[in-house]
Amino acid sequence: MRGFAGAIPASSGERPEQAGLPHGRRAIRLPGGIFLGVLLACGLAAADGVRPSPPFEIQRLNAPSVRVSQYRGKIVALAFIDTTCPHCQDLTTTLKGIAQDYAGRGVVVLECAFNDGARAGLAEFQQRFDPPFPLGWNTRAAVMSYLQYNLLDPRPLYVPHMVFIDRGGAIRADYPGEDVFFRDPNASIRAELDRLLRGGRSATPVRGKP
Repeated sequence: MRGFAGAIPASSGERPEQAGLPHGRRAIRLPGGIFLGVLLACGLAAADGVRPSPPFEIQRLNAPSVRVSQYRGKIVALAFIDTTCPHCQDLTTTLKGIAQDYAGRGVVVLECAFNDGARAGLAEFQQRFDPPFPLGWNTRAAVMSYLQYNLLDPRPLYVPHMVFIDRGGAIRADYPGEDVFFRDPNASIRAELDRLLRGGRSATPVRGKP
Protein backbone atom coordinates (compact mmCIF):
# COMPACT_ATOMS: atom_id res chain seq x y z
CA MET A 1 0.00 0.00 0.00
CA ARG A 2 1.34 3.39 -0.92
CA GLY A 3 1.18 5.70 2.03
CA PHE A 4 2.74 7.91 4.67
CA ALA A 5 6.27 7.09 5.82
CA GLY A 6 6.16 6.18 9.49
CA ALA A 7 7.40 9.14 11.50
CA ILE A 8 9.81 9.24 14.43
CA PRO A 9 9.84 11.99 17.07
CA ALA A 10 12.32 14.70 16.13
CA SER A 11 14.25 14.12 19.33
CA SER A 12 15.44 10.77 18.01
CA GLY A 13 17.51 12.42 15.30
CA GLU A 14 16.64 9.71 12.80
CA ARG A 15 14.82 9.85 9.50
CA PRO A 16 12.29 7.03 8.82
CA GLU A 17 14.56 5.34 6.30
CA GLN A 18 17.45 5.35 8.79
CA ALA A 19 15.36 3.67 11.43
CA GLY A 20 14.18 0.95 9.08
CA LEU A 21 10.52 1.89 9.29
CA PRO A 22 8.33 0.63 6.46
CA HIS A 23 6.30 3.11 4.46
CA GLY A 24 2.63 3.39 5.29
CA ARG A 25 2.65 3.15 9.08
CA ARG A 26 3.61 5.32 12.03
CA ALA A 27 5.59 3.93 14.94
CA ILE A 28 5.26 5.18 18.50
CA ARG A 29 8.41 5.49 20.61
CA LEU A 30 8.96 5.78 24.30
CA PRO A 31 10.93 8.73 25.68
CA GLY A 32 14.62 8.05 25.31
CA GLY A 33 14.18 6.36 21.95
CA ILE A 34 13.00 2.98 23.23
CA PHE A 35 10.51 1.35 20.89
CA LEU A 36 7.22 0.11 22.20
CA GLY A 37 7.64 -3.58 21.40
CA VAL A 38 5.18 -6.22 20.49
CA LEU A 39 4.79 -8.79 23.24
CA LEU A 40 5.34 -12.08 21.46
CA ALA A 41 2.79 -14.68 22.39
CA CYS A 42 4.21 -17.91 23.77
CA GLY A 43 0.71 -19.08 24.50
CA LEU A 44 -2.86 -17.89 24.25
CA ALA A 45 -4.88 -16.58 27.15
CA ALA A 46 -7.40 -19.35 26.59
CA ALA A 47 -7.68 -22.43 24.45
CA ASP A 48 -9.70 -20.62 21.81
CA GLY A 49 -7.41 -17.57 21.75
CA VAL A 50 -9.81 -15.30 23.64
CA ARG A 51 -8.84 -13.06 26.56
CA PRO A 52 -10.94 -10.79 28.77
CA SER A 53 -10.85 -7.10 27.95
CA PRO A 54 -8.97 -5.42 30.81
CA PRO A 55 -10.42 -2.32 32.44
CA PHE A 56 -9.80 0.68 30.19
CA GLU A 57 -11.08 4.24 30.27
CA ILE A 58 -11.07 6.85 27.51
CA GLN A 59 -10.90 10.48 28.59
CA ARG A 60 -12.92 12.92 26.50
CA LEU A 61 -13.08 16.66 25.95
CA ASN A 62 -16.13 18.37 27.45
CA ALA A 63 -17.81 15.02 28.01
CA PRO A 64 -17.72 12.25 30.60
CA SER A 65 -15.05 9.63 30.14
CA VAL A 66 -16.18 6.25 28.87
CA ARG A 67 -15.19 2.81 30.08
CA VAL A 68 -14.97 -0.04 27.62
CA SER A 69 -16.79 -2.24 30.13
CA GLN A 70 -19.90 -0.05 30.03
CA TYR A 71 -20.64 -1.43 26.55
CA ARG A 72 -20.88 -5.01 27.74
CA GLY A 73 -23.71 -6.61 25.81
CA LYS A 74 -22.62 -4.91 22.60
CA ILE A 75 -19.83 -5.60 20.13
CA VAL A 76 -17.05 -3.04 20.41
CA ALA A 77 -14.59 -1.98 17.72
CA LEU A 78 -11.82 -0.13 19.56
CA ALA A 79 -9.18 1.78 17.60
CA PHE A 80 -5.95 3.17 19.02
CA ILE A 81 -4.55 6.06 16.99
CA ASP A 82 -2.04 8.88 16.66
CA THR A 83 -3.93 12.08 15.86
CA THR A 84 -1.14 13.25 13.51
CA CYS A 85 -0.93 9.99 11.54
CA PRO A 86 -2.55 10.18 8.07
CA HIS A 87 -3.52 6.50 8.15
CA CYS A 88 -5.20 6.99 11.51
CA GLN A 89 -7.04 9.97 10.09
CA ASP A 90 -8.17 7.88 7.12
CA LEU A 91 -9.30 5.16 9.53
CA THR A 92 -11.38 7.70 11.46
CA THR A 93 -13.17 8.64 8.23
CA THR A 94 -13.75 4.95 7.47
CA LEU A 95 -15.06 4.30 10.97
CA LYS A 96 -17.62 7.10 10.62
CA GLY A 97 -19.47 5.21 7.90
CA ILE A 98 -19.13 1.89 9.69
CA ALA A 99 -20.44 3.31 12.97
CA GLN A 100 -23.50 4.69 11.22
CA ASP A 101 -24.17 1.48 9.29
CA TYR A 102 -23.84 -0.80 12.33
CA ALA A 103 -25.35 1.42 15.03
CA GLY A 104 -28.70 -0.37 14.89
CA ARG A 105 -27.07 -3.78 15.10
CA GLY A 106 -25.58 -3.52 18.57
CA VAL A 107 -22.11 -2.37 17.53
CA VAL A 108 -20.18 0.44 19.22
CA VAL A 109 -17.10 2.15 17.79
CA LEU A 110 -14.57 3.77 20.12
CA GLU A 111 -11.36 5.62 19.28
CA CYS A 112 -8.50 6.43 21.64
CA ALA A 113 -5.47 8.60 20.83
CA PHE A 114 -2.29 8.09 22.82
CA ASN A 115 0.45 10.01 21.01
CA ASP A 116 2.35 12.83 22.66
CA GLY A 117 0.15 15.92 22.51
CA ALA A 118 -2.99 13.90 21.85
CA ARG A 119 -5.06 15.79 24.40
CA ALA A 120 -3.92 19.19 23.13
CA GLY A 121 -4.69 18.31 19.52
CA LEU A 122 -7.92 16.45 20.10
CA ALA A 123 -10.27 19.43 19.73
CA GLU A 124 -8.93 20.22 16.26
CA PHE A 125 -8.99 16.54 15.30
CA GLN A 126 -12.58 16.17 16.48
CA GLN A 127 -13.70 19.30 14.66
CA ARG A 128 -11.97 18.20 11.45
CA PHE A 129 -13.28 14.62 11.33
CA ASP A 130 -16.47 14.95 13.42
CA PRO A 131 -16.75 11.27 14.42
CA PRO A 132 -20.24 10.14 15.48
CA PHE A 133 -18.72 7.85 18.14
CA PRO A 134 -16.80 8.45 21.40
CA LEU A 135 -13.31 9.81 20.74
CA GLY A 136 -10.76 10.56 23.42
CA TRP A 137 -7.31 9.87 24.75
CA ASN A 138 -5.33 8.00 27.37
CA THR A 139 -1.68 7.66 28.27
CA ARG A 140 0.79 5.60 26.33
CA ALA A 141 1.41 3.47 29.41
CA ALA A 142 -2.30 2.70 29.79
CA VAL A 143 -2.60 1.67 26.14
CA MET A 144 0.52 -0.49 26.39
CA SER A 145 -0.90 -2.25 29.41
CA TYR A 146 -4.26 -2.83 27.74
CA LEU A 147 -2.67 -4.26 24.60
CA GLN A 148 -0.21 -6.38 26.62
CA TYR A 149 2.89 -4.84 25.07
CA ASN A 150 6.26 -4.69 26.80
CA LEU A 151 9.67 -3.11 26.23
CA LEU A 152 11.68 -6.25 25.53
CA ASP A 153 11.01 -6.67 21.83
CA PRO A 154 12.80 -4.09 19.65
CA ARG A 155 10.06 -3.94 17.03
CA PRO A 156 7.84 -0.82 16.97
CA LEU A 157 4.16 -0.52 17.77
CA TYR A 158 2.43 0.68 14.62
CA VAL A 159 -0.79 2.66 14.53
CA PRO A 160 -3.62 2.42 13.87
CA HIS A 161 -4.21 -0.63 16.05
CA MET A 162 -7.63 -2.23 16.52
CA VAL A 163 -9.21 -4.74 18.86
CA PHE A 164 -12.69 -6.25 18.67
CA ILE A 165 -14.61 -7.14 21.81
CA ASP A 166 -17.61 -9.46 21.92
CA ARG A 167 -20.85 -9.02 23.84
CA GLY A 168 -19.41 -10.85 26.83
CA GLY A 169 -16.48 -8.47 27.21
CA ALA A 170 -13.81 -10.71 25.65
CA ILE A 171 -11.26 -9.57 23.09
CA ARG A 172 -11.82 -11.73 20.03
CA ALA A 173 -9.35 -10.12 17.62
CA ASP A 174 -6.28 -7.89 17.90
CA TYR A 175 -4.84 -6.24 14.77
CA PRO A 176 -1.56 -4.27 14.95
CA GLY A 177 -0.92 -1.56 12.39
CA GLU A 178 1.40 -3.65 10.23
CA ASP A 179 -1.21 -6.40 9.77
CA VAL A 180 -2.66 -7.09 6.30
CA PHE A 181 -5.99 -6.30 7.94
CA PHE A 182 -5.29 -2.61 7.25
CA ARG A 183 -4.72 -3.00 3.52
CA ASP A 184 -8.47 -2.55 3.13
CA PRO A 185 -9.71 -1.47 6.55
CA ASN A 186 -13.29 -0.82 5.45
CA ALA A 187 -13.78 -4.35 4.16
CA SER A 188 -11.75 -5.92 6.96
CA ILE A 189 -13.61 -4.17 9.77
CA ARG A 190 -17.01 -4.96 8.29
CA ALA A 191 -16.04 -8.62 7.84
CA GLU A 192 -14.84 -8.80 11.46
CA LEU A 193 -18.03 -7.22 12.78
CA ASP A 194 -20.20 -9.50 10.65
CA ARG A 195 -18.34 -12.54 12.06
CA LEU A 196 -18.90 -11.37 15.62
CA LEU A 197 -22.56 -10.61 14.96
CA ARG A 198 -22.97 -14.16 13.71
CA GLY A 199 -21.19 -15.47 16.77
CA GLY A 200 -18.29 -16.81 14.74
CA ARG A 201 -14.60 -16.80 15.54
CA SER A 202 -12.23 -14.17 14.23
CA ALA A 203 -9.71 -14.81 11.51
CA THR A 204 -6.79 -13.88 13.79
CA PRO A 205 -5.76 -15.23 17.21
CA VAL A 206 -5.54 -12.90 20.15
CA ARG A 207 -2.14 -12.25 21.66
CA GLY A 208 -1.76 -13.47 25.19
CA LYS A 209 0.82 -13.23 27.90
CA PRO A 210 3.59 -15.83 27.82
